Amino acid sequence: MKRQKKSGFSLLEVIAAVVILAVVAAATVATVAPMRAKSEDKLQDQEVATLNAMAQTYFLEVGRFPQSVTTLGSSGYLPYTTTDERRRVAAMRTKYDYVPTTGVFAKK
Repeated sequence: MKRQKKSGFSLLEVIAAVVILAVVAAATVATVAPMRAKSEDKLQDQEVATLNAMAQTYFLEVGRFPQSVTTLGSSGYLPYTTTDERRRVAAMRTKYDYVPTTGVFAKK
């Protein structure tokens, strides 16, 4: 009796392939996570710089510093017309410290 050769992968080969893919995925996640945190930190630095520039512009045009980031938004110095823009400004108010006497924003 002749034995017929079956085509396909054995269970051992499939398990080995899944293990290799899992190791590659874990290595990728481990390298991407710090980059994401660094990117978010740079975004916060950029937002602080923008807020400080807008506070200075407000001071030059109005003669005093704004009372809060909401004042910058409602005065037209920041996008503040849609609901999403208002939510973003509200989030900035909780994310950053602001000193109204000097007009300086800083990360918490």
